[in-house]
Amino acid sequence: MLNLVIAILAFIIWSSVVIYYFRTPLMHWFDNRFGKDPVLPDLDSEEEPSASAASAPPPADKAP
Repeated sequence: MLNLVIAILAFIIWSSVVIYYFRTPLMHWFDNRFGKDPVLPDLDSEEEPSASAASAPPPADKAP
C-alpha cells in the first residue's frame, strides 16, 4: 500500500513539475484552442463597412 501512495505522489510531483516548466506554451495552446474567436466580417453583405462609415455625416458636436 505504501508503494502505491509513493507512486501516486511521484506522479503528482512529476506532472506538476512538467506543467510548471511548460506553462507558457500550454497557456498559448489552451488560449488558441478554447479562447474567444475573433469576429469575422459578414461575407454576404454587399457594401463594405469602411465605405459606409466614411460616408456617414459627422456627429452633431463635431459639426462646423
